[in-house]
Amino acid sequence: MSNILIIIALMIIVPWVLWKILRLETWVPLPMFQVVLGIALGPSITGHYFPELWNSFFTDQIKTGLNAIQMIAISIFAFIAGSELKIGEVIKEEGNSIWLQGLKVIAVPILIASMCFWFLFDSVVWHGKDIPLWQFAWSMGVATCITAMPMLVVALKQLGLWETALGRKLLLLVTFDDLVLWMTVLFVISLGTYLTKSAIFFAAFAVLWYLWPRFLEKTKSTSWPILTVSLAFGLGYFSDWAGLHYVLGAFLAGMISPRFSLEWNKEMETIQMYWLMPVFFIWTGLRTNWSTDWSLIIGAALIMYIISLVTKFIGVWLAYRNLGMNEVLFKTSLLQNKGLMEILLGTVMLGANIISSNMFAAIVLMSVLSTITAVPLAKLFYKKN
Repeated sequence: MSNILIIIALMIIVPWVLWKILRLETWVPLPMFQVVLGIALGPSITGHYFPELWNSFFTDQIKTGLNAIQMIAISIFAFIAGSELKIGEVIKEEGNSIWLQGLKVIAVPILIASMCFWFLFDSVVWHGKDIPLWQFAWSMGVATCITAMPMLVVALKQLGLWETALGRKLLLLVTFDDLVLWMTVLFVISLGTYLTKSAIFFAAFAVLWYLWPRFLEKTKSTSWPILTVSLAFGLGYFSDWAGLHYVLGAFLAGMISPRFSLEWNKEMETIQMYWLMPVFFIWTGLRTNWSTDWSLIIGAALIMYIISLVTKFIGVWLAYRNLGMNEVLFKTSLLQNKGLMEILLGTVMLGANIISSNMFAAIVLMSVLSTITAVPLAKLFYKKN
């Protein structure tokens, strides 16, 4: 079992070395390169041509260990995402007008994309056999139109827009993007088969929402780290018990944790990106498998990429057409950063049997393509400004 340590070490160092040697820093974010390398080392490529070698490395014990690390990594990521989503703060800064802009930039593209998936991907090659088509179409609409806040932050820093008015506006819109994603996880993917348990979970969560900040105010700051970590993993287990997904519980734990109790956790996002998330990214690639022709997967990913661009353009144009076409194209490009969020939602959908392994492979490829092209496209239009 100690072999897992050397495998993790290789998972972290080998992609970074190749990334540096190939001088891809400017073009490809390291997490996306880790995913691509994971796909190349996965069962459909390396495992297909060198099955004995692949099985000797990735034994059942190793897979179990990597799955556990991935669960911890995703839970921490979801908690951090939840801690950044403070709806009251958003409304206070932008007013109620943010709802209308969010509706145009987020909801309209999702609705159009969902219709595209309804008509273009109605086959068991792409979705689960017993899943209602509307459930598959809506989930894929959200996955295709989502924007990853962490990758958007990286892009804003590259463009020199971090902590500017435009940067804050885009981050606020993505806040609502995240809200739609987690509501999708809740109502479309999970809710329905465990109605009673789900009701118990949300009743308990409503009580926690009110009591948790007040409880922390009465405790010493030295207790906050232990209490917060216990809440994140405990609520993750509770939501999984309720027939929801453990990721949702961790996210909600972040939402109800007041900012004053998270001072100790400021550097956690950076720390987990080096200690835990490389395992998630590469293991995601390693788990990417398909049962159909490889060209069909690439074709599906390209169609999804086009759907994402066109639908997001329509939404941004509806919201910002008064600022000129160049501004619309710039924001459309920048909001194509999918990163981890699309892959995370794809992972949840695959586990819920809403999508097939073929569609999951297409989602991963589309996420990589969108994230790689977002900043170069944005730079093209930003220079004209």
